[in-house]
Amino acid sequence: MKQDSSYLQCCKECNSVIKIANSDQNHTAYCPNCDEILQQGSSWSLTRCTILAIAILILLPFGLSFPLMNIDLLGVPIYASVWGGVWKMATSGYAITAFMVLFCSVIMPVAFASLVVLIALQRLIKQRPHYSLLLLSKAQQWVMLDVYLVALGVAAFKVREYAQLHFDIYLSAFLITAVSMTLLFIKIDLKRMWQEFYPEYHNVSPDCSSDVQLCSVCEYTFAEQIMDKKGQLRCPRCESNLSVSEKVKLQRVWATLIAGTIMMIPANILPISSTLFAGSISADSLISGVMLFIDMGSYAVAAIVFIASIFVPFSKVAIIFYLLLAIRYRWKHNIHRQLKLLHYVHFVGRWSMLDLFVLALMMSLVERGQIISFSVGGAAVFFGSAVFLTMISSSNLDAKMLWDIHKEKK
Repeated sequence: MKQDSSYLQCCKECNSVIKIANSDQNHTAYCPNCDEILQQGSSWSLTRCTILAIAILILLPFGLSFPLMNIDLLGVPIYASVWGGVWKMATSGYAITAFMVLFCSVIMPVAFASLVVLIALQRLIKQRPHYSLLLLSKAQQWVMLDVYLVALGVAAFKVREYAQLHFDIYLSAFLITAVSMTLLFIKIDLKRMWQEFYPEYHNVSPDCSSDVQLCSVCEYTFAEQIMDKKGQLRCPRCESNLSVSEKVKLQRVWATLIAGTIMMIPANILPISSTLFAGSISADSLISGVMLFIDMGSYAVAAIVFIASIFVPFSKVAIIFYLLLAIRYRWKHNIHRQLKLLHYVHFVGRWSMLDLFVLALMMSLVERGQIISFSVGGAAVFFGSAVFLTMISSSNLDAKMLWDIHKEKK
């Protein structure tokens, strides 16, 4: 009699229990209920991901500290780099805003690639990377080199009206690093890493008669019940606390969303930047910055800035509010449309950091004390805080709460 090689897997989005064939690990398995990926078939091995991470770490010093572009102002070349913009912003009295830019463009990219290399080293010395895997799963959403790459183009269009602009050869290092980091995001499979380092935690057999549960952190489907001394349910593999109630999760979402919404008021009222040119000062808010690009005839850039700085933040807040109200009042709306809205929120939230990256580049290019001077406005710190808070809010919004309402309807 042929042994059944299939196993049970809980979907992290709709919480359905799906039977998956274990015959070929190179195929991608999808949930038939919500199309969520249950098994990633196109992922790379840890060795290949480590090689790519090492290449990223080699290129990062060139891409972050060396000049990406420069302007010629009265015969004097002025260079702009990622680190130079952060340093200029911090030393000019905008330390909090500078730290936000530093965190997303320097600290987290270095940390993410370093964690991949660290996990490979831990495998060599036969050590289990428990905390490394947990940190790696949290770090990915805060790596924003792709957003910074778009910010380079926006800053280039903004500066060219004041001086002649040139791109440096080190821009290629930053471009290759950003593309490589995106490829690493696509090809790395944390679930498979957990299985490789913790092989004693087997998949649940289809013959299992107990109720199965899913750990949302390491995506381990298990049937056993493990309680700590406080009576809280723990994941057998990563030991994460799984007893956080739905009420507490919703309180976290409401708290961060309300705080982020409050931050958006001064972020849109106060000027986000000011420019001194030929003796006249021009203070720009988010919307006036968009109008400036329209007046310059740069409609594509104006559209990018409008979408990233105004449309995305407001639409994100509106969608999260709607989903929270749908959960609170048990609105039985189309579940697939609600999930599309939730996926939209998860995807676009990070792109709102575009404005802060542009400010950092402008601070690096346009120095004070010359004919032209650029400074950050009071709205920057509020805008950055709103972006961070709404990202935290959306990450705490659980899709299973929406599916519970849908299952009640059915």
